[in-house]
Amino acid sequence: MARKKGKGKPGRSRQTRDRPVRDEASEPRSGGDKASSPGPAPVLFEPRGWAISLLLVVLLFGIGASVYMTRHHELVIYGPEGTHIVGCEENAKVNCDLVNTSEWSEFLGVPIALYGIPTYLLIAFLAIMAWKRKERRPLGHAFSVSLLTVLYSVFLFYISKVQLHFVCLWCMRMYAVNVASFVLTWVAARATPLALVAGTAKDLLRWPSALRAAAAVFAVVLGISIGVQKVYRAQLVGAGGGPMPEVEASGNVVEVGGDAMAADQPGTVPTRSWTVKTEDGNQGILALRPDDIWKGNPDADVVLVEFVDFECGFCKRFSSELKRFYEAYGDKVLFVLRFYAMDPSCNPGVKNRRHRRACLAAKAGICAREQHKFWAFHDLTFKNQHKLDMDALRQYAEHVGLDREAFDACMRGKEASARVYQHGTDGKNLDIHGTPRLYINGVRYVGPRTAEAVARRVEQLLGKDALEAKKSAAELRNIAERKGPIPDDVPATRHITYGPLSFEIDTFEAAVVDGKAVSGKGNVPAHKVNWFEAKQACEAAGKRLCTEREWLAACQGALPIDDDHNGRYADDMIEGTAYPYSDFHQVGACWDGHYRDETKRPVYTGSFPACVSRDGVYDLTGNMEEWVGESPDEALLMGGAFDTREDKARCYRPNDTFGAGFANIRTGFRCCKSAE
Repeated sequence: MARKKGKGKPGRSRQTRDRPVRDEASEPRSGGDKASSPGPAPVLFEPRGWAISLLLVVLLFGIGASVYMTRHHELVIYGPEGTHIVGCEENAKVNCDLVNTSEWSEFLGVPIALYGIPTYLLIAFLAIMAWKRKERRPLGHAFSVSLLTVLYSVFLFYISKVQLHFVCLWCMRMYAVNVASFVLTWVAARATPLALVAGTAKDLLRWPSALRAAAAVFAVVLGISIGVQKVYRAQLVGAGGGPMPEVEASGNVVEVGGDAMAADQPGTVPTRSWTVKTEDGNQGILALRPDDIWKGNPDADVVLVEFVDFECGFCKRFSSELKRFYEAYGDKVLFVLRFYAMDPSCNPGVKNRRHRRACLAAKAGICAREQHKFWAFHDLTFKNQHKLDMDALRQYAEHVGLDREAFDACMRGKEASARVYQHGTDGKNLDIHGTPRLYINGVRYVGPRTAEAVARRVEQLLGKDALEAKKSAAELRNIAERKGPIPDDVPATRHITYGPLSFEIDTFEAAVVDGKAVSGKGNVPAHKVNWFEAKQACEAAGKRLCTEREWLAACQGALPIDDDHNGRYADDMIEGTAYPYSDFHQVGACWDGHYRDETKRPVYTGSFPACVSRDGVYDLTGNMEEWVGESPDEALLMGGAFDTREDKARCYRPNDTFGAGFANIRTGFRCCKSAE
């Protein structure tokens, strides 16, 4: 007899459609075969489609971030200088360059960001498999993989904060992808986390075909990704990037600028040592040696030991602060310097090469020490940190008065390399993970990297209480805080003479009034000006645009030399100061460093009294990029603007990206005039 069709048929009722469903693998069955005991028909699992769709979008972003971070890792270590990562602007807490090239940034010689590519594709493959087959198990595997990525993200975040002391915003975005994958696979699977992980554990023992397919996908994609990365690295090295080959074979306060370079102080330092708590919480010994690089008072009660890398941007900035500190406290402290080059070829304390010229530059520093001109070489090398190849180092050596043949012989020998390696070993014994590192009487200094903050700590060690130390250290506050207002009687132009170069230059950036260029304090600087308009405004005022050499002389306070004889001056060694006010960047001295801050605009001329050159010319860096050049073919923008990244608005950084017809809110000018 035929069965009557009823409204309550299980396969078609609303109640059955809405209730939770089970996948076939989890459906219990009674004993016997299908003929004797067919049992209820299996109900297929329905994952939440919206969660899987969103998961795939998140994973696609994660794959893109992995590719970008892998590329950034390779470019910073092996690519050309000046590599910049978008979306991770460097500040006191953020540094993608440091984190993404640290000793933790590679596993088995491969950037850890690259492993994200096959991992995210694996999760996507499992999610799509679960969606198409209507099975929960693949989602359980995807959930378990996501859980592992979350746990690894927690570990990496700990390393960033505790070991490296910086975070990477792109790393944080990848952490967010891992957390989102974890949550979305859980939501899509409609099961408890414990059940999902337990199911994966059982499948790992049985190793079903679905799991084998997923493992094969992961292995193939990983192999392809590593292959592409190796080819890309080889191309970077072959194109002139990569580590510079080593050369065959394996005081006094110094004022840099001018011909006279003061020699290092004679003598050696007395041996002494401290028991140090290392960065990993162990105990280490920091000991002075007779062959140490030093300056100051060898008998001082306070000893500062700094570990540096000539290619480290933070070391360059901190060195400027320590120089200001030393100028005030040189007779009260002993200052010792050791190299910690971030390159395993000369430093046993690091695993990955982060600075391809660090070993070569450190070796050159040791050779300068052999001729008693280390501190002059130190200052000049940091100032010209953008060029650290062998030819540039030889040029710096000659500039500070080293004997060229003796320097070259030292660079070819093994002794300097051994000294650099010993310095690295000293740092390794202290578990140093980066540079700069400063120890004051055997205690690692972890305060602000300013002259004032270091002075405050030293004053306390010299016996002053906290209030007295703060008052004394305040004398070293930033130059921008010490400068008074610009006098109202400042002349509109300055006469400058350096050797054969003699000219007049506007004291302030030009404003345009009735078509004429005007120099004065408190004006609205001309902006959105192209080279042709700037030239016309200067000529209407009886002047002309400055040449590249004139502008650079006014900024650096010295006669520019075309060292490479290419007709350009701003691409050579800096003979004077890198910034109009000093060798090193000082935050707040000029109106710069507001990269991607849409709330900032150019300010009135002369708004920053500290932004002045030795010749009394204001705002040569920051605020407006300034047109120079006598013809359209020679048109350059100099000095950076208000939104130029921190410490990039400097004398020797010309912008030749745009032609003479370019103009925007950051383009301005000032005028020059030949001396009468």
